[in-house]
Formats: sequence, structure tokens, C-alpha cells
Amino acid sequence: MTAPVNPASVNPASVNPVDAAAPPVEVRSTCRMCHGGCGTIATVRDGVVEKVVGDPDHPVNRGKLCVKAGKASVEQIYGPERVEHPMIRAGAKGEGRWRRVSWAEAIAFIAAQLRRLRDEHGAESIVFARGVSMNNNQIVTRFANAFGTPNIASINYYCYGPRVAACSLTSSGVHSGRIWDTVAIADFFGRPGCVVEWGSQKRISNDHGSIGHTPMTDALRDDPFNIIVDPRKPSASGDGDIWLPLRPGTDAAMALGWMNVIISEELYDRDFVENWCHGFDRLAERAAWYTPERVAEITWCDPAAIRAAARVYAQVKPAAIAWGTGADHIGRNAVQSNRAIHSLMGLTGNLDVPGGNVYWPQPRLADTERWDLLPAEQAAKRLGADRFKALTQRPTVYAHPPSVFRAILTGEPYPVKGMLVLGNNPAVCYPDTASVTAALRKLDLLVVSEIFMTPTAELADVVLPAASNLERDDPRLYMHIKAPDGTLIDTATRTAVRIGERRSDWEFLIDLAHELGMAEHFPSLTAFADEALAPTGMTWEELKARDDLVVEPLRYRKYEQDGFGTPTGKFELWSTTLERWGYDPLPSHVEPARSPVSTPDLHADYPLILSTGVRQPMYWNSNGHPLPTLRRLQREPVLEIHEDTAARYGLVHKGRAWVETPAGRLRMRVRCTTTTHPQVVSIPHGWWRPEAPGPDHDIFHVCANVLIDDDLDQCDPILGSSPLKALLCRVLPAD
Repeated sequence: MTAPVNPASVNPASVNPVDAAAPPVEVRSTCRMCHGGCGTIATVRDGVVEKVVGDPDHPVNRGKLCVKAGKASVEQIYGPERVEHPMIRAGAKGEGRWRRVSWAEAIAFIAAQLRRLRDEHGAESIVFARGVSMNNNQIVTRFANAFGTPNIASINYYCYGPRVAACSLTSSGVHSGRIWDTVAIADFFGRPGCVVEWGSQKRISNDHGSIGHTPMTDALRDDPFNIIVDPRKPSASGDGDIWLPLRPGTDAAMALGWMNVIISEELYDRDFVENWCHGFDRLAERAAWYTPERVAEITWCDPAAIRAAARVYAQVKPAAIAWGTGADHIGRNAVQSNRAIHSLMGLTGNLDVPGGNVYWPQPRLADTERWDLLPAEQAAKRLGADRFKALTQRPTVYAHPPSVFRAILTGEPYPVKGMLVLGNNPAVCYPDTASVTAALRKLDLLVVSEIFMTPTAELADVVLPAASNLERDDPRLYMHIKAPDGTLIDTATRTAVRIGERRSDWEFLIDLAHELGMAEHFPSLTAFADEALAPTGMTWEELKARDDLVVEPLRYRKYEQDGFGTPTGKFELWSTTLERWGYDPLPSHVEPARSPVSTPDLHADYPLILSTGVRQPMYWNSNGHPLPTLRRLQREPVLEIHEDTAARYGLVHKGRAWVETPAGRLRMRVRCTTTTHPQVVSIPHGWWRPEAPGPDHDIFHVCANVLIDDDLDQCDPILGSSPLKALLCRVLPAD
């Protein structure tokens, strides 16, 4: 990697015309328009980024970029609506009146308020809300631990976290984040003979550190047998050889149905089962009940197709499962459904083998989160962890967001008075939009570090101008990129330009730590990065100056040398940890809290099943909506429905419809299709309208979370994941 350009200050509101005679400088960086990490080259002339293209020498994306990168990433740097200065609220919350202040005044104000709240209510009264761990995970965690609060809220509890918990409980365990990556990722580089897309849209999204579009496209071009397990068949999935449009919330039943066939027909990997599995006989007893015919009744799929898919996955080697948020989002059975899917990988011998599901190696970095700084009596106060036991064990140690917002509103089990938001948009991203925004308004202190004035930032007491992609040098200490030969050790992003008063989350938190008297734990960004990189023998400056990519080599079948990271050292089909916590040690089907089976009377009034969270290639969660290039591609959220179902309810293609749940309703444009289950409708997530008036920016008309309540009884009992899919709904014409 080339060294970054010397930073130049630019006023984005009045960029001078580019001097064509000035020689351009190319800066190799990493795209952060999502959490993927494609290699990019930014062309900079006179301190202005002219364009961003894919890096043809990057081993993963090989010069290819999705629509979110390129022109849109330049628009993000120079967007006229960027937050440019620190601001302190000067009127009522949400009124939009602000007082411009210096960074020094903002940090002094925040520190004074944090001290006051800690003195009056305890450190636990402060919550840190972070997003998808793009680059600030380690420093946010260390800051919270040093300050004394156990409460870090993250969307991980319903996004990727259920897969993290499932793998940690079943296989990776204590190896997670130490010598192995936590989750077994589809190895598209290993030329799988069978690709299963299970609730996943990897070609337009990705796993943490696993870029989907180029590697998966290459894998599909080899013409593997393609199985799609999803109530809808996205266009990015291709035609598929078998499509199982299962009822949302029945993933565990489907996986157990496959196990029934694989075990009864002795298609499992006998060597792996006999030498490396714990609890096979008990799982076989459980799976015996789940015949394809019974599973067909539960999932609304064809039993012959279920049986055929199971046989192909077990026999066509190697086979990789690209698993996604489909099972993460189902609420009550999210972790066990993912455990069931993960169990298939082990039973069939497709675990940690080329072309199967692989644990990429964890780079040799020091553990910088400093959990030793958090006293045990404070850790015991983590909101939601008394009920959702996986929140007590790394790597899923964080507060339960719905429990956080309830504590803000009710003061139980103790008062929550302050929140620092970094890389998150809680008003848009969490269930029950009305309750979340009411909670944000009630806080004594809400600090938001942001790029644009989001619905969350509008309700803040302090708004700070965040540096975006290509405006900061951040160490990547988490979510490293999976490459063909191993895991990349690189920077999270590179500085191509420095503009005005924008700062990275790292810079903000280090300065705030100094103001709070915690400088010994946060001497500087360079010192923090050097500490993390020490086991590699490199310094932060040396890593940034390298022209090549540093690779932690990939090795397969690591368990043969390391064992599994579970208490038994085996692949735990029967989880000893879940048994110790008082949960069912085996996966099973559990109906959603509200479903045609659980609540038939309610189903009579709400006869369709709603899935929220449909991926859109131009947006990443609540990001991208202010950017013109992306908004031109999708100007509003769309309700996707089978054309026959639309006709039955009087809806027309491109017309308007109401979609209603017991929690609320939204009015949306209709898209009719034939590639979705007739009883299932789908909508995207993360929507807000930057052009609409604040403070809400139209979220109560476009945000999917308006339709979802935060009832804890509907959450996954192990991790607390909220039900964003498998919801009961109805549709009505709205023209």
C-alpha cells in the first residue's frame, strides 16, 4: 500500500476548479461504503478527490466495485449537507436550533456531563451505541470499560450476532477472535461443487470481512449445484437448481429435515462425526421426528424438494452454505436456527475444508478491548444479560438494545441518562420507532458523531462532525478481509483528504478520554495501533507505508491441530454451554411468537407473513440515502408481493398499498413478482428521507421498524434478537 497523501484542507461548499496541469496523486485505500473492504484507488488533485475506482491488484474484488462505491463515495465526501462543525443544542430537542462551538468546548461539555451523570447515577447510566463495527469496535469497548459502563448497544444482536453466538457455542468458542475468526464463512475461493444460499444475498451484501460480489460470482460461474433456501428468490441469486421458499421463522425445521435425511440415509461424514462431534446420538433422536413430510407442513415447502436438497448438499462435495440475516432476524429461535444450519456443515464434512465453510484465521493482534478495566460488579449490571445469557460471554458481550430503551423510558432496573452514538442511527435501526425516539428525547445527554444530520442526530444535545471514508487513517482491528490465501492485515481506510473540522471516532474518543483523566489507556491513536500490532512485529506507521498486503495464512482443518474451542474440545451438536445456562442443548423448531400456528385468531386478521430487511444494492442499512447517485436508483422503499396475491387484495404493480401489522402501518409503492412465496411480502429496512423536514425525516412513513414492536417475549431467549421477519401483516390498496 502506498503512503497516504499529505492531508489538505478543503471547503466542500466551495471547491475551487481543478487545475488540470497539477499532477494527480493516486491513493490506495479500502472502501468503507459498507463493511466489506474492497480495494480502491482514489485520484487526488490539489487536495480534492476527483474519482474513486476499484484496485485491479486487490486479491478479492480485483478492480470491481459495487454501485455504493465510486461516484457515491466522492459525493459522500463533498455532500453539501455534511455536518461540518461541532454543535450544541440551543433550543428544545428536535427543534433544529444549534450553537456552533469548537471541538475543545464540545469535548469539555461532554466530559462535564458524563462526570455529572456518573456521580449522580453511576457509570452504568451511560450507554455507548455503535453500529456494525466498521472500525471503532475496539476503541469504543475500551472506552466503555475504562469509564465503567457495561452497556454497549449494537445492532449485532440481530445482525450477524446470532451466527456469532451459534458458532461460538457449537465450535469456535474460545478460539473466537484469538486464533480463528468466529463464524464459518462460505469459501467461494475453494470452488464449491454445491452452493446453498440460506437467507442470504451475498452478491449484493457480505459477511463481516467476506466480500460477496466478486468471489461468489466467480463461484457461480463454475456452475455448482445451487440451492436457494429463502421465501423470496432475489435476482442476484440466479435461477437456482432447487428453490425452497420456506415460511419465515421455520429455518430450524428445514435444517432438521435435512438432518433427518442425511442421518437416516447415512450420508453424514462418519469420520468427522465419530472423532469430532459431541452429542450425535441425541441429535439423531431429535432429527428423527423431522421427516420431510412433517417439515413440509411446517415450512410450506415440497417434501420431495426438501429430500433432494439434503441429498445434494451431503453428497456433492465440497458444499458451502452462504448464510445470512434470514435466520438472524426471526426472533424467538434465531440462535438455535443458526446452530441447526451450522450443524449441517459439520455433519456432512463440509466444515473448514476448501470450498466448504471455513474459519479464516484471526490475525496475530493483541487484545486491546481491556475487559480487565471493567469491575465485575459493573459487568453484572449489563442491561438484558440477566435474561439473555449469551450477552455475558465473549464475543457477544453487549447490552440488549430493546432493554436499554425500556430502561431509559421506565428507569428500571436503573436509570439510563446518557448515550454516545458512534456509527449508528438508533432512530431508524431498532424496533418500535416511536419508543426509540421517545427514549432518545428523554435522555439527559445524547451525543452523536455523524456525517449527515440523521433522525438520531436531530434529537441530540451535541452533534460532532465525523470523518468519512477516505478522510481518516484507522487501524483495522476487527472484521478483517478474507482473501484467497488468508486474512488481510490492512488499514480500515486511508486518508486521501482532510476537510475542515471533521474527525474520526478514534480521534474524538482519545481526546475525550484525555479530558476525563483516562489518558493512560488512550495515549494516542498511533500508540493504540502499535499496541494492537505488536505481535506482528510491525508498527502502525510501518503498516501504512507498506506497498503490499500483509496476509495471515489460511490453513484448513484447523481443529485437527487446535481442537474446537468448546468445553469438550469437540463440535458440540449438543451444547454443554446451553445446557449449563438452562436452555435446550439441541436445536429444534420453535414457532414465532405470532404466527399462523401460535396465534391463529390474529392470523385471521393478518393473513400474510412480512419479512423486513430486504437488501438493496444501493444502500447499506441506513447509509447512502443522502447521496444523489444512489437515490436516483431507488427513491423510495418498495413492497414486494407475489402478483397473484396482489390481485387477490386489489393491488397493482407500481401502485400504492398499506402494509399493516399490529404495531403500525406504512404506505409503499408495490412491486409485483413471481419469485416470492405467495403468502409472504417483503420490504427493505433502514429508510429515512434526508430531504424531508427534521427531526423525523419521514421515518414514521418509510421506516420498517414502525411495524415491529419491542416485546421482549418475542426475542430470541439466548441472545435477545428481535423479530424483524416472520411477522403477521395484511395489505390494503392505498391509491
